[in-house]
Amino acid sequence: MTVLEALHFGRQTLQAADVPDYEYDANALLQYASGRGLAFLLGNPGEVLPKEAETAYLEMLEKRRQRIPLQQIVGETCFYGYMFRTRKGTLIPRSDTECLVEQALKSAPQKNVRFLDLCSGSGCIGISFYLERNNAGFRDTGILSDISEEALRLSGENAELLGAEVEVLYSDLFAGLGDRKFDLILSNPPYIPKAAMESLMPEVRLHEPEIALTDDGDGLSFYRRIAAEAKDHLLPGGQLFLEIGFDQGEAVTGLLKSCGYLDVLCIKDYSGLDRVVFARTKAINESR
Repeated sequence: MTVLEALHFGRQTLQAADVPDYEYDANALLQYASGRGLAFLLGNPGEVLPKEAETAYLEMLEKRRQRIPLQQIVGETCFYGYMFRTRKGTLIPRSDTECLVEQALKSAPQKNVRFLDLCSGSGCIGISFYLERNNAGFRDTGILSDISEEALRLSGENAELLGAEVEVLYSDLFAGLGDRKFDLILSNPPYIPKAAMESLMPEVRLHEPEIALTDDGDGLSFYRRIAAEAKDHLLPGGQLFLEIGFDQGEAVTGLLKSCGYLDVLCIKDYSGLDRVVFARTKAINESR
């Protein structure tokens, strides 16, 4: 099989399976299978693939045809400019979540801080925040916490791989944190309503962990708990950043306001959709 034949076959196979971005995925899988860059492949369409590369490519195509996510097949994905390991059992990092990291970096105090990545999953939020701050000269102290042992193993691997000196901690939200307090709490909790699960793409519905996607309720259960409990784990003037669903801005900001948080704000992503809710606690000597 030549490069051109492989690309043509891959694109046809994935298109027939209704795979979104089938052309991109076929190109990406051939790159991983062959160890060659896309420029080389497109520039050498008549080159015959080594047998092992052809076999690997066909196996990857079959997995993608079954709607297994590309990131799980190749075992990695890029988030905030860093390459994170991915695998079944842990939520795949998404570019939408980069908005949360960006907002936290903009608002974080210009000093060394203590931060918590709550419901950390792969660790992409907390690790990216740590690395960007470290590159800027800060020496922050961070904790990645999750209730999933598989997620904690993966976040630990990613932290070690990327050189982030953070603690990985098993915790059901704040239950395992004792009396620890933080300057910032960052979280992308499960927020998809149970009723919406069946409408998700097969890649998400069938191959990503349900525990990381939905609260088995109205999608707001975790926000209620976080709003009620985060205050006890934030230092004076501490900041809270929550990723939300596109239609949850009003509900989540209302929860935080009702719990006494200040400067509650809903921030849109680059697609113009509500994506991050910010809130803070009262600073020392603050009058209001």
